[in-house]
Amino acid sequence: MIVPSHVTAEARAYIRQRLAELEAERQVRILFAIESGSRAWGFPSADSDYDIRFVYARTQAQYLSVRDYRDVIETPLVEDETLGVPFDLNGWDLRKALRLAINSNPILHEWLVSPILYAGDDALREDIRWFVKATADPAAYAYHYDRLARGAWEQIGDEDSVKIKRYCYVLRPVLMLLWLRDREDLPPMDVASLCAGLNLTDERPAMAQLFALKHAAGEQDRLPRQPVLDALITRVLANKPPRPPQTDRFDTRTVEMADGLFHRLLS
Repeated sequence: MIVPSHVTAEARAYIRQRLAELEAERQVRILFAIESGSRAWGFPSADSDYDIRFVYARTQAQYLSVRDYRDVIETPLVEDETLGVPFDLNGWDLRKALRLAINSNPILHEWLVSPILYAGDDALREDIRWFVKATADPAAYAYHYDRLARGAWEQIGDEDSVKIKRYCYVLRPVLMLLWLRDREDLPPMDVASLCAGLNLTDERPAMAQLFALKHAAGEQDRLPRQPVLDALITRVLANKPPRPPQTDRFDTRTVEMADGLFHRLLS
């Protein structure tokens, strides 16, 4: 069985407190905040970082000001005494997020479907999800995940044993590529949902074992080559998707949709 993503109630409460402090300090409104990285993907180690990502809005007065405001909020990755592991908070301004959505940015989609929600509500996320799906170019998503998978696969090469972490970092984008090809829909971000929605009868036991090992593994822990997983990866990466053409996606209708959503979320 592939275990769904989970964060303890104590960690959630602490992270919500830190998000509220950041809102007050930066004078912004966090629309939603989620977990990204291995904890949300479904294969954390005991010492995995907390990677908190969010989308925020400024005030209408700030958006109408001649002053330039940064469109990102970034905090350094530091060891957190309460959580006992490294922790960071990084977010995008709503306007930036909507522009990235128009350009079919897969990372924003992942934030919107993360199984671990710290702040905001799913109704608000659903509004933005609808816009992302309406403007998404599946070819751009496929190209992105193919590059992720190939980069991680090349790091493994012809080694007789493989770092458990590297196998996991290959398999997740491979599963997302499979989803895009088989389901013709945008994929979930976590391995439990991906495996549940794909026909992987032969591969699922090996993946369940791998992800279970990752939960208890250290960064350098290795395991022997897994032929069934190697075969899946090789099969999926046999067909390399082309780079999508560079086109202007900011047509009148799309911009009107984005502006309408932007105004609703600010009101």
